[in-house]
Amino acid sequence: VELFQQCNADVIATGTDTKEMDRINRDPSGGKLKYIHLDFNSSDSVQSFLDFINKRDRIDVLINNAGVNKIATIDKIDEDEWDWINKVNLRGPFLLTKAVSEIMKKQGYGRILNIASIFGVVSKVKRAAYSTTKWGLVGFTKAVALDLAPHNILVNAVSPGFVDTELTRKILGNKEIKELIDTIPQKRLADAGEIAKTVVFLTSHHNTYITGQNIIVDGGFTSA
Repeated sequence: VELFQQCNADVIATGTDTKEMDRINRDPSGGKLKYIHLDFNSSDSVQSFLDFINKRDRIDVLINNAGVNKIATIDKIDEDEWDWINKVNLRGPFLLTKAVSEIMKKQGYGRILNIASIFGVVSKVKRAAYSTTKWGLVGFTKAVALDLAPHNILVNAVSPGFVDTELTRKILGNKEIKELIDTIPQKRLADAGEIAKTVVFLTSHHNTYITGQNIIVDGGFTSA
């Protein structure tokens, strides 16, 4: 979001954190940033946002970055959890892409970026639901890119590896992070800014010919 603001873009961010939404929308320094509530697990919330989208005259960029996970073996995942993960990680991008691409077709320009994951390229234990949706999102990216290419709409995915965030360090702890870093050829976690810069380029007017691709930003992890 910060990099897009630096590019002087009008940004509409979505999420379920109502306190954060109120804080951002009341902050005069936010400028062209607007936060709108969107819960992919609620049909009413999704429809309300789609109604909002359909009233827009122009949308140049769509980034599908909502994601949830259930770290468990297949016998520990119930149907409701499976459906919830699919609603957020795969059905959500489908609904937004379908709506936004109609606007982009009319203007003859658009950039769509799906945030996938290295677990949409490889997988590991206890990632059945998450990997299923991320592999699906990569496939969705490639297929939709073909549908929309004639309209000058480029569709790509970015698959981040392990990113150095406060949440990552809180979940894993120092010992596990060190063990994880040892498996990455570059011997470090990704900086969030490295992911963001990739996203900004792929969704900018500087990208004129890359479409249908899944760009893996993982320090060589999936190639090792």
